[in-house]
Amino acid sequence: MKVLMIDVGGTSVKLMVSGHEGSRKFASGRTLTAEKMMQKVLVEAKDWDYDVVSLGYPGIVRSGRVSVDPHNLAPGWVGFDFERAFERPVRVINDAAMQALANYEAGRLLFLGLGTSVGAALIADDTVVPLEIGTIPLSKSEAMFERLGKKGLHSHGRQRWQKSVERAVLMLRDIFWPDHFQLGGGNAKYLDPAPEGCVCGSNQDAFHGAERLWPGADMLAEIETTTLRITRSAQPVG
Repeated sequence: MKVLMIDVGGTSVKLMVSGHEGSRKFASGRTLTAEKMMQKVLVEAKDWDYDVVSLGYPGIVRSGRVSVDPHNLAPGWVGFDFERAFERPVRVINDAAMQALANYEAGRLLFLGLGTSVGAALIADDTVVPLEIGTIPLSKSEAMFERLGKKGLHSHGRQRWQKSVERAVLMLRDIFWPDHFQLGGGNAKYLDPAPEGCVCGSNQDAFHGAERLWPGADMLAEIETTTLRITRSAQPVG
C-alpha cells in the first residue's frame, strides 16, 4: 500500500509518498481553500503512484472529518469531500496528532508543534488525543499561539522566543507529565539548545505517522470520534 501524505501548514503544504525520497511543497496562506489545495496537490503529485491518502490538517478533526475551518487559511474546508476529489481512500487527522503518532512508541508522549501557529497532541497508553492549546495564556498579554508561533518568533526575536518555548514546555510538562516530550514543526530548528528533556524532530517525521493510519504499519491508529486508538502489528509497511 503506497501512502501519499499531505501536511497542511499555515505557510506551506508538504507532500511525501511511499517509495520516493524527499518531499515537495507549495505555498499556502490565508487564500488557500480546500479546493485550491486539491488542485495544486494533483499537479505536484501527478507523477506519483499512490493507493491511499493521509491528510494532516491544522485544526479540529472529528470522526475523521474537518469540523472547524483553520485560523491561518481560507474558509471552505468543512464538508469538503477529499475522497471524491482524490478518487481514493483518505484519512484526515490533526497535523500535530500525525507528527506525535510518528514518534510514539509507548507510555505517554506529548508533542508540541512550532510553526505558523502552535499545535499539540498527547498520546497516552496508545490513545491519541489532539490538543487545542493555542489560546492558553503564556503572559499577561499574549497567548501561546502569539508567543510561540511564527509571528512571535519574528517580533520578539529568537532569544526571547526560545525563552517563551522553554516556559511553555515547563507549563505543559506540569499539566500532562509526559514520559517523552517531542518538539517539531518548521521552527523547531531554531531552538538552540532544545529545552531540557525534549527531543526536536522535523516535518519529515510526519510521514511515519501518515503510514500508521493504514493497515500494514507497525502500529495502526484507528479514527474514533475525537481520538485515535492504536493497535499494534508485527507486519511493517513495504
